[in-house]
Amino acid sequence: MSAVKKTARPAPPAAPFVHLAVVTSLSADPLHPAPPGDPAWLAPARARTWRYLRYLGCEATLADDFAQDALLAALRAHGGHEPPPGWLLLTAKNQLRQHHRAQRRSERLLADLELRHAQWTEVAGADDGDGKLAALRLCLAELPERSRQVLQQRYGAGLDRNAIAKALGLGDEGVKSLLVRVRQVLAACMARRLGGATVGGRQGEAPEER
Repeated sequence: MSAVKKTARPAPPAAPFVHLAVVTSLSADPLHPAPPGDPAWLAPARARTWRYLRYLGCEATLADDFAQDALLAALRAHGGHEPPPGWLLLTAKNQLRQHHRAQRRSERLLADLELRHAQWTEVAGADDGDGKLAALRLCLAELPERSRQVLQQRYGAGLDRNAIAKALGLGDEGVKSLLVRVRQVLAACMARRLGGATVGGRQGEAPEER
């Protein structure tokens, strides 16, 4: 009887504040000054749209392209004025969905896209995550180096616990415990900095690591 090869499970999107921290704080968040003549809203809108696409699971290069395309569509559709709230994100999500369909990605991936969009809507809030991102950067700066490293490997690189354990010289259970502790610290820090706002599941609660 042949053994069934297990595939590595991707990092769970059930820890939205951690995922948001990693893809926007531990990697580049392309907020560039607006070139002369560009509307003032353009550069921050591009950064927010890129951030949203990365949260949906879009890889960085494609996120650059889709964010730029969404902004060009907004400029054409709204005559250079800032589009209504949510317009850019919906446009960017549709671009990513069309890309997935063109690549014949699974319906499960498309469903995950909608799940992450719903999580973003809940977690990011009316400012598309600007306030939480500022708090996340401060909270991440307070973490020890190993804690930041395990977050980057788990949520940034998407490594499973076995790979992280080998890289850090820990056992599988040691990595699991470390991730739980780090997320608890981040959740408490975020709740404190945001005045008790919900940052994960329930207020101040770190999602379970499986």
